Formats: sequence, structure tokens, C-alpha cells
Amino acid sequence: MMKLKYSTIILLSIVEGLTEFLPISSTGHMIIFNHIFNIIENEKIKVFEVIVQLGSITSACIIFWSRIIKIINNSLSYKIFYKKKITLLHIIISILPIIILGLLFYDKIKSLMNVIIVFYGLIFGSILLYLSEVFKPNKYYINNINALTYKKVCLIGLFQCLSLFPGISRSGSTLSISLLLGINRLVSSEFCFIIAIPIIFGASFLELYKHIHILSIEDSKFIFLGFIISFIISLITIKFFLYFINNVSLKWFAIYRFFIIILLYIKFI
Repeated sequence: MMKLKYSTIILLSIVEGLTEFLPISSTGHMIIFNHIFNIIENEKIKVFEVIVQLGSITSACIIFWSRIIKIINNSLSYKIFYKKKITLLHIIISILPIIILGLLFYDKIKSLMNVIIVFYGLIFGSILLYLSEVFKPNKYYINNINALTYKKVCLIGLFQCLSLFPGISRSGSTLSISLLLGINRLVSSEFCFIIAIPIIFGASFLELYKHIHILSIEDSKFIFLGFIISFIISLITIKFFLYFINNVSLKWFAIYRFFIIILLYIKFI
């Protein structure tokens, strides 16, 4: 079994930390970087990629901890029947579609993890981001996360299923539909990041359960390093994104994706 290297660990951790919560597809970038730097996608690398994902999602837990506690408290309060508040039921409705499809088509989804699929996924995701800015309402109708309805979170959850194809992006698909539904950018981002927490934790622990036996004691130092790097970079990235999202058009992310598409076409297609 190939040994992990510090250079590989640092590179993949940085890529994961920078891309997990931006609408540019972290999975797509990991696949691209693996090809560019000739990183062999063996079982040990796959497990490590899961570990750095956990580092990223842990940062989201910390940033949104107070909101998560409020959602839990809302769900346990009888007053919820008289007031409009976001609850765990909203979260469940939004993540149920991708959980069902992810489990039903697990093997098929894994077979899609290649540069060609990423290439087309980036194209589709870029168009989606661009069109969401073009056709979004002139006025936001939802400016508070507690105003999200079951219907709207269901639609967000359905669009999130697009991210099962590498290159499309989970945050890209959810932010796009949120804009089209007239949801404030900051509210959209906050909700999309929160629903990512149970999804990524669930997917990561499933992968760890399947493959953790291949790790050795020697790998623990690499795992710790990767977790910490992705955690810190994701922490900075999320805060940066939330700070600027109200003034940054998703078109810029679409343009960046088209730049990557051109590079992929030149090098791999």
C-alpha cells in the first residue's frame, strides 16, 4: 500500500479547505489535482480525503454552533406550533432526497469520479450559477432563515441532489435555487452550509466505516495534519464567504469555473 507523503497531505488539505464551501466543487477540484500531480487514487488516499472533509465540516459546526442550538431548541419547544421557526424537520426534509439517492446509487456515483465527468459537471454548474443571477427576482422575499417554508427547503434539497455528479457543486446548486426562490444571499448561504453538516458527516463516516481498516498507526500524524489544515482554511474561507456574499455575484464563480473548464479541455480532453 502506498505511503502518504507530507506534500500530498498538505496539497489536498489546502484544496479541500478552500473549495468545500465555495460553489466551485470540492470533489471536482480534488479529482483534478489528483490528476495534475499524479496522485494515485488508492484506498488510503480516499480515506484521507474523507478525513480532510471532516476537518472542513467541523469548522462549519463551530461557526454555526449557536444557530444549530437554536434549531434544536426550536424543535423541542411547543411554541413552534404558534411561531414560524426553522426546525430539525426543515433540515430533514432538505437532506432526505440526497441521502436516499446517495445510498441507492452509491456504486454508480463512485464510478463517476473522473476528469471527464468533472469537466461536464463544471460546465453545467457554471451555467446554473450564471442563470440564477440572470433570472433571480429583483427583490428578496425571504430575509430571515426562520421564514423558510417546508416547500422551499424541499426544493433546495432536490436541487442539492445535482451535487452527486462531481463538478456541479453542492453549495453551487443550493445557492442557485435559493436565489431563484427569492431567498437573501446570506440566508441562503447559512442554510446551505448548515444542511451540509449532517450530509458530509454521514457520508464521511460511511466511507470511514468501509475503509478505515487500511490505515496504520503511522498514518495518524498525516491524518491529524490534514484535519487541522483543512479545518483552519475552511474556517477562514467560510467567514470570508459570509462576509462578502451580499456583494459578490455568483457570476464570478461561474467565470472561475469556465477558466478551469478551459484548462481541463487543453490538458485532458
